[in-house]
Amino acid sequence: MRTLRTIALISAFLAGPAAFAQSASEDWRFAHPGATLVGRVRVKAMLDSPLVSTLIAQATAKDPSTAAIAGMARATLGNVSEMRFSILDKGKGKNPDVLALVTGVLDDAAAGAFTQGKTGVRRIDSNTLLVGEGQSLEDAVARLSKPAVALQARALDRSKALANYDIWFAGTLPEFPMTVPVLDSLRSLALGISAQSDLRLEIALEMASPKMAEDLVSSARRSQVQDPARGVALQAEVDGSTARFRFSMEGSQVIQAVQQAIDNKGVQSPLAGFLGPAPIFSESATPPKPKRDTILIYGLDDGTREIKSQPRQ
Repeated sequence: MRTLRTIALISAFLAGPAAFAQSASEDWRFAHPGATLVGRVRVKAMLDSPLVSTLIAQATAKDPSTAAIAGMARATLGNVSEMRFSILDKGKGKNPDVLALVTGVLDDAAAGAFTQGKTGVRRIDSNTLLVGEGQSLEDAVARLSKPAVALQARALDRSKALANYDIWFAGTLPEFPMTVPVLDSLRSLALGISAQSDLRLEIALEMASPKMAEDLVSSARRSQVQDPARGVALQAEVDGSTARFRFSMEGSQVIQAVQQAIDNKGVQSPLAGFLGPAPIFSESATPPKPKRDTILIYGLDDGTREIKSQPRQ
């Protein structure tokens, strides 16, 4: 299940209330009725992309072991058409519940690749697998046996604009150690990425206040002034408490930027930080953080453990 969580987060941070209304061709009955975050990855389209293929070859050219791992991943996922996922945040530091609907040419060996630890797989038909854990998986199977109805999850309401992207996800970030620092200021997000011959990226970030959204957009516009070439590729605007960004770059420029980052070994490439430096929000704009008298331990099999600190004698 950690693999699915990683896919969901990577497919994260790569960034309005958001989501996707169910259509005849996209069956979302499996998703949690109150899903926190939902998304889709067109796996085969990404693997077959000329740009992605070039970037993988570029990144693994000088490392045979990495190239071998990339080849194995491509062989494992090569017959997967797409993966749709639903994440439900269970709160209080607990691991979120994750469901994934995987479609493609999927034999028993492919099904086995998705089974890890407590993760189970149910075959819906010859081309569809449902992946999840325990009762959550059984409930999803039951939902798929019922007639399709309009989904009510907030995370599935407003992301029609992202339907044409190879990767998209929308909703609210679940509580992970890496997401905790932004949860006070970021209310919800929607992200779409396509990388075929060129790179296209669209992000909508609903912040805690209009000022925070304005700060983000102002930061991006300052970046445009400092780097005109990058600025031409970036569009930024404020819509109430939501900061919206659109970014596009020709494939040849992406390849050049990645090569520059590889050659410079750590020097920031033109692709890095295209939104500009992170703005510093004033204390008045950010809700005060409560004092903590507990220690949270993440990554345990039974979820996050909370230990209350003892006062000194």
